[in-house]
Amino acid sequence: MTTHENQQLDEVIERLTIRYPTIAPAEIADIVRHTYDHFAKAHVRDFVPLLVEHHIRDELGTPTGEIPPIPD
Repeated sequence: MTTHENQQLDEVIERLTIRYPTIAPAEIADIVRHTYDHFAKAHVRDFVPLLVEHHIRDELGTPTGEIPPIPD
């Protein structure tokens, strides 16, 4: 993992911790690192942190108390 990727993953952890306040920050960090491992062999590295964040948001769903967007 590059320093840049590590910084981006820290930002992902911060955003997800804010989005999912009922999940412990350490647990979110573990989920992010575990999900990141699935992208370890990706040839194009630029989007890995974004893919990790989107995957986790899909898995965790809508945070408690937040109204999901109305589909078009």
